[in-house]
Amino acid sequence: MTLAGLMSFGIATLALMPVSEAAHHHKEQQESFADGTSNPYSHRMHEEETTHYMNVRAIRYEHRQGELNDHGYDQRLTEEQKRHDKVMQDIKEDYEIHNPHKSK
Repeated sequence: MTLAGLMSFGIATLALMPVSEAAHHHKEQQESFADGTSNPYSHRMHEEETTHYMNVRAIRYEHRQGELNDHGYDQRLTEEQKRHDKVMQDIKEDYEIHNPHKSK
């Protein structure tokens, strides 16, 4: 009886090892980006949000310093917003192409 118990314990241990290894690798894959994102699309979106934020701050700084008049300020902000919207749309389209079941 004890031999059968030991054998079943050994078989159960072997059966669970691949599951725990897979979970370990899945965890490593999820934590692959330093900014806390878990996939390349989220990472790209986070990077673009950071870039957009920095560009807007630079435009505001130039306006405060008098390097841009009000018309130039409005124009540069509009251009930056259009650039940002296009990049974000491209990222979303890439996601939908590669993950059609998740995007609909």
